[in-house]
Amino acid sequence: MIEQQAVVTQISTGQVWIKSLQSGACGGCMQQNTCSTATLAKLLPKREFAIDCDLGLQVGDEVMVAIDDTHLLATSIIIYLLPVVIMLLSVGLADAYLSDTAAAGLPVIALIVLLLSFWLINRCQSLVLLHVCFKPQIIRKC
Repeated sequence: MIEQQAVVTQISTGQVWIKSLQSGACGGCMQQNTCSTATLAKLLPKREFAIDCDLGLQVGDEVMVAIDDTHLLATSIIIYLLPVVIMLLSVGLADAYLSDTAAAGLPVIALIVLLLSFWLINRCQSLVLLHVCFKPQIIRKC
């Protein structure tokens, strides 16, 4: 489990809204690539988001949020491998349906589709990462 401290900002029925307490020292730390705190700080957005929780929490409480680290591989596949697969499939389809003279534009098509795939994943990352892949959970009150 990767753990990170957060603060409760809002409380609603069955959910609490939290905001990550990202350490300012993470940016200059030499262990940033191997530290689970820095990893989670990168994964959690810098804005508030809701988590299902049944603990008796109050606004302003500091809590420990955990993410199961076994999902990191699945998320890496979604973020990095999926755009490449989409690019290869689109180039294959374009090659099959375009004429030989238009086939010279396949590298441009590949680049455009790859960049578009990365852009779409970036736009949908909060939905995909937080709600499908990670499902952060509050494990305790600090």
